[in-house]
Amino acid sequence: MAKPLFDNMKNGYNRYQVDDYLNEMESQTAMLHRKVEMYRQRSEEVEKQLNVIKQKYQFVVDGLSAKERAADDMARMAMKEANMIVDTAQHNADVIVKEALMTARSILLDIAKLGSEASELKGNMYEQLQELSRALDEFEVPPIPDMDLLNKNREE
Repeated sequence: MAKPLFDNMKNGYNRYQVDDYLNEMESQTAMLHRKVEMYRQRSEEVEKQLNVIKQKYQFVVDGLSAKERAADDMARMAMKEANMIVDTAQHNADVIVKEALMTARSILLDIAKLGSEASELKGNMYEQLQELSRALDEFEVPPIPDMDLLNKNREE
């Protein structure tokens, strides 16, 4: 900002020019303080949103873990059931064997599909969390003016 020039008067500078300049500087300082406060509030809102998203992400991850455990249990149970069906089918007939194998395959496909969907959901949530983290990292608060500079201008 250019150094202000005031008209010289009998006992110093033109008082009205100096008063006008000081009033202008006070209004600019007040405006800058309002902007800083607005940016601080906006930053707090973004942090709150990030915390909410983190909680949702954790909820999804926990749910995903439970679903993966359930899928593992289902897979083990399906394998046991398939083996029992195969043993029984070997004793009874080739038709029963074919039905049991088709049922087991269908169950395994469903389990594989569930695992695939769970992995995809986890990847999507991780990408969204990284995008939000990048947005927070890129958020810049404007620099606060040097208070010494303002004090020097008042003394002059």
